[in-house]
Amino acid sequence: MPLVKHFKGKFITGFLVLIPLLVTAYVVYLVVSFLDTIASPLFDNISFSLIGRSLYIPGLGLLLFVIITYAAGVFTSNYAGRKLVSWGEALLRRIPFIKSIYASTKDFMEAFSSEKLKSFREVVLVEFPHKGTYALGFVTSRVQHGDSVFCAVFVPTTPNPTSGYLILVPQEGLQHLAMPVDEAIKYVISLGTAKVDLRWNEQR
Repeated sequence: MPLVKHFKGKFITGFLVLIPLLVTAYVVYLVVSFLDTIASPLFDNISFSLIGRSLYIPGLGLLLFVIITYAAGVFTSNYAGRKLVSWGEALLRRIPFIKSIYASTKDFMEAFSSEKLKSFREVVLVEFPHKGTYALGFVTSRVQHGDSVFCAVFVPTTPNPTSGYLILVPQEGLQHLAMPVDEAIKYVISLGTAKVDLRWNEQR
């Protein structure tokens, strides 16, 4: 039935939109609540020592979360901070079970970092894995070989775009799409259910 199909399609789209937001909000809530349980008693003791009574400040955990996150950004911006973080990552990657969680989370976050997105120059369709079948890919660089130009194309897997295949394709073998990189990534994550513009870029 058309009504059931319409409801199913919209429900899946809404589900894919809401779940990342809810998971993010829940993780932030857990972190802020944890910091609040640490900061509130500490602040109570300090305020009691200074003014003789305890004070409660709503959102103290959130404030502490912002300060810690900012401090972490400043700390890892210098050489010593990066070296310490690198050492800590190497240690975490040696611990069974923990290394899987940490590596997966880090890879997923890095996939959406501004640096990673900037390396994806164009969105293309490429014949992959065999002739007659097309896959969505991102051009990351171009290589000159004699009179020919080859494009390095990253073909992500779905629904996890942090893994995939790197293939070299002749430039004329690509179909360039008039689609922003972020829209293409959403399309991959949504298993192809997200509404996107798959028209060719006629200027190429």
